[in-house]
Amino acid sequence: MSTEVVSRHFLKRVNEARLARHLSIRAVARLARVPATTAQGWLSGEHFPSPALWPSYLELVAHLGLVAELPAELRDQLATGE
Repeated sequence: MSTEVVSRHFLKRVNEARLARHLSIRAVARLARVPATTAQGWLSGEHFPSPALWPSYLELVAHLGLVAELPAELRDQLATGE
């Protein structure tokens, strides 16, 4: 599976976890310390976080309890900064 497909699938999973916890876009933005429009872009699958925002994204992923579900392809991408 391509990294883009994996990324989109995981972004969808993050949004599902957000909805299950009844978190608004603004609440997610506060957790990740990003503008609400940025968080909305992540959650809608419009875009994957830029390298500069990966720490914030990983903080959100951890808050949602999804670290163990982070696909290897994304872990590698986040670790290498590519």
